[in-house]
Amino acid sequence: MKNIDAIEKILSEYLGTKSFNEYRKLLAERKPGMKRVSSINPTSKKQLTQALTSSLDYYSYIEFLITFAKQKLDDQKFIELILFLGEVSIYKGELDSAVSLFKSLIKTCENESSYLNIKANAMLALGEIYSRQAEWKKSKDYILNAEKIFIDQNDSKSMAKCENLMGTIYGDKGDLKTAQKHFEYSLNFLHPKKESNIYGMLEVNLGILNNILQKYDEAYNYYQRALIIFEKENNIRRIAEVTGNIGVLYLQKEEYKLALKFFDKSFLYSQKVDVLNPMCVALLNKALIYTKLNDFQLANVFADNAMEIAHKINDRLSIADIYKIKGIIARCLKNYEMSENNLFISIRINTELENSLNLAETNYELGLLYVDMKKLAEAKKYFNLAVKVFKQLKMNDMAVKVKNEILNTK
Repeated sequence: MKNIDAIEKILSEYLGTKSFNEYRKLLAERKPGMKRVSSINPTSKKQLTQALTSSLDYYSYIEFLITFAKQKLDDQKFIELILFLGEVSIYKGELDSAVSLFKSLIKTCENESSYLNIKANAMLALGEIYSRQAEWKKSKDYILNAEKIFIDQNDSKSMAKCENLMGTIYGDKGDLKTAQKHFEYSLNFLHPKKESNIYGMLEVNLGILNNILQKYDEAYNYYQRALIIFEKENNIRRIAEVTGNIGVLYLQKEEYKLALKFFDKSFLYSQKVDVLNPMCVALLNKALIYTKLNDFQLANVFADNAMEIAHKINDRLSIADIYKIKGIIARCLKNYEMSENNLFISIRINTELENSLNLAETNYELGLLYVDMKKLAEAKKYFNLAVKVFKQLKMNDMAVKVKNEILNTK
């Protein structure tokens, strides 16, 4: 099990050789042959043979480990271990375990003023987890409470992290103007050379905003600056994310060969460090590309495997996106009832998540579906809903594109 192997590589540093050996013995007795995980659908070669770790196995393992460690470690070491395990759990997409660990950490640090910064970092971590799951209120509450502590401690680096995360929340909801304000405010706290990793993340996020606004040259420059930072630090996880973002840029420019090249790169980097989110992004976007290339069978395979990963990490934004893609595939195959059903699922999820951008894109796809179904009044209704949001987001090219569809709907 890769996720557990990653932890055990450095676990002996926390426990010491004697306690580590005792732990290994107890673990073997408790679960004599850890279940091997079967690979998912092998149809599309290596990418679609990615093995998904059993979250139940992982959660049980973490519960056993912290119970054992609590008996063996002093408070300081135990807190450091929980923080480490929480960060690894986020990194590996084991978000239920991560939530449990960070909540436990907050409780452990509750009445200790010397652990206040650790408590704030645990809150920030929970803010990040809930933002990934599109639980916006929970996420913002944790981030703002963490930021209060960081302000009191004059911890500018952590304040920058808070503002960056707030920016990603507003960006994911489609409020690009507010997102940009948070990103730019975050930059004020940073020295590019001293806090290069966070600076690189901000470059990526500003690139994403420019990409949405179809300012492709500006977006590419942001991505390239971020890539230089992450390559210098050999931060494979971030390299996987940036190469995926560059893939999205080429996809939007309809340069599909280049887009596929960068999604393949992103997937390979993600495999190296066993991080699931960029894998999901690569797979769902490859599904969209193969839809554009009229290879609907392959598109469906990629969409299904993206959906499996998205459910594992509870990435509801991606789940909504995949339903939209499956709706497009079904429309192209003239399976109109299935298309309508998938698109309405996407609309329901995006409405719940207050994601105005994805909602507009799905309304546009519904408009195209109803044109094919000769339901022109319905088509105009959804085109108008889409164009209204595209105008609000200043996505002028998309607004013009949808207006043309309205004019052609007679």
